[in-house]
Amino acid sequence: MSIIAPPTPARANWANGREFFLSLVGLAVGIGNVWRFPYVCYNNGGGAFLIPYFIILFLCGKPLFFMELSLGQYCSLGPWTLFRRLTPLSGGIGIAMILMNVIVLCYYNVLVSYSIYYMMVTLRAVVLHEPLPWSWCDPQWANNDCFDRSSSNESSAMVNSTGEKSWIMLSSMASNVSWLFVNESAISTDSVHWVNTSRQQPSPEQYFENQVLQIRLNGTEYTIDHLGGIVWPLAVCVLACWTMVCLGLIKGVESAGKVVYVTATLPYVILFALMIRGATLDGAKGGMIFLFTPQWSKLIDITTWRNAASQCFYGISVTNGSLITFGSYNPFRHKVAKDALAVCILDTVASLMACVGIFAVLGHLSLQLGVPIESVSKGGQGLAFAVYPEALQLLPAPHLWAVLFFLMLFSLGIDSLFGSVEPILTSLFDQFPRQRQHKAKWTIGFCAAFFLLTLPCVTHGGLYVIDLLDTYGGGISLLIIATSESLAVFWMYGVDRLAQDFLFMMAYKSSVILKICWKYITPILIACILLASLLTHQPISASGKPYPAWADGLGWTLVFAIVLPIPTWAICTVVHRLLLRHHKEPIKPIVDGLMGPGAKWGPADDVVWQEREQFRLVDACDRQLKKSTETSKCDDGVGKF
Repeated sequence: MSIIAPPTPARANWANGREFFLSLVGLAVGIGNVWRFPYVCYNNGGGAFLIPYFIILFLCGKPLFFMELSLGQYCSLGPWTLFRRLTPLSGGIGIAMILMNVIVLCYYNVLVSYSIYYMMVTLRAVVLHEPLPWSWCDPQWANNDCFDRSSSNESSAMVNSTGEKSWIMLSSMASNVSWLFVNESAISTDSVHWVNTSRQQPSPEQYFENQVLQIRLNGTEYTIDHLGGIVWPLAVCVLACWTMVCLGLIKGVESAGKVVYVTATLPYVILFALMIRGATLDGAKGGMIFLFTPQWSKLIDITTWRNAASQCFYGISVTNGSLITFGSYNPFRHKVAKDALAVCILDTVASLMACVGIFAVLGHLSLQLGVPIESVSKGGQGLAFAVYPEALQLLPAPHLWAVLFFLMLFSLGIDSLFGSVEPILTSLFDQFPRQRQHKAKWTIGFCAAFFLLTLPCVTHGGLYVIDLLDTYGGGISLLIIATSESLAVFWMYGVDRLAQDFLFMMAYKSSVILKICWKYITPILIACILLASLLTHQPISASGKPYPAWADGLGWTLVFAIVLPIPTWAICTVVHRLLLRHHKEPIKPIVDGLMGPGAKWGPADDVVWQEREQFRLVDACDRQLKKSTETSKCDDGVGKF
């Protein structure tokens, strides 16, 4: 008796074009726009960062964005199988994209979990009728440097480092009068001048570091050398986050597509409100000047260009396989060009709105402290969680706005997490189609594994781990993958073939400018930034102190682990093909075959495949006829002469 194998489950598709567009917006406009863009901009000189960012966005980001979406739609495949079929030598690029997603997922979920933590403590404050917990210097987590700038009399609270309530000094910003509270008795003195020689920190910043992250605990300050134990409240938030991601992906794009109706639209409402409120603060003008006035010395710093390229690709989710995966769920004839342009514009708008909101608050704080804007905050990974809470407590009904804001951050993060997990699952199911019927089990397994991999990022020194993973796993390796992808698609496969495929698929004729960007500007610009970054690399630092050598070595190990499949796959493919060649078979046709499209490259549908062959035949005939006509005209001209 023969055993009949069960039918292979069909590949999922978007329910309609609206769900695809909103999912694409949710993927591109993620927590990186609110969290990563402002701190990278702040650390790289404000306006000096925006110039290379927009140059790279228009010359590299948008051409790559459109190309990846269209390629995924053309062949209906995830990144691994797509690059294996595109050209035999490029299969390692898809693997590198998946590995980079794994590294990013190890820390990205932690950033989303911060928003869950803030939402919970805000709701607790609402229930208990208390002020926002970061709006004042609570002795339980504040130290001598804590500075409360949110009260109506613009006073700051300085508490003793032991956390005892025996004395608190309040220093008015409006006057030089100080009060010393000793055992709840107030002594006013105009003759005493209180001076804080160390850098004062706003209460939201100290709350984030000392209460949320618990970087400083019981007199111990944790670093990359001493991570400490797990911060369990954050670990619980991470678990809750992965649980929700798992439930959202359990049925693939059919379920994830429904979520984005809210998650892709809410952020713009909240960011607009914060931007308007920030613009009305005293000192906001100074923040805007810092944001939009370039520091020309920064423009010749290759680090600024490298960070601009990383943020551009990170922000619109190119080179990580997500766009390829999202495009692969589209109908073959979907007009994706307009979607790509609209999403890139919306992504840029969201980033600028986030920056305007943050830099307006930084300008306000700079005016209150009397220090330059670049000295107001440490910058770095926690900038958004240190500055946005400051803005929230300045809004009317701050508890309501705090809940909405952190709900927005959560929705942004969830959308991006969907897009980061999908390429991994899609690549698996494209390679092993029968496993689609076990998608729920695979999704649960992957989410459980990622939760365990995330735990080092929720230790007391976990923010340093996040910085390390983001710099190397989501920064340098991203540029290497972008360079390899550009060479494989635009040079090995060829711009002319690519333009012909897109013309057949969606009747889109690629412009001359787009072709020039694809073939020359995009790969050359990315390669130059990558090369200069490698030659001028400096180990990352925290608060001005470089990371130890072992941490820098670990970062480069991550980079090599991510990009190693690219050359390894190419070398193994060449060696394997040369070993199979006949004795007198020439090598050049073999190499040309390995650099050209694979035998299985093309549309997934058999009917569309035949239509493509007919289209190519007609196109070739038209080209030949045009060439013959031109030759005939030339011959006629010679004869007349």
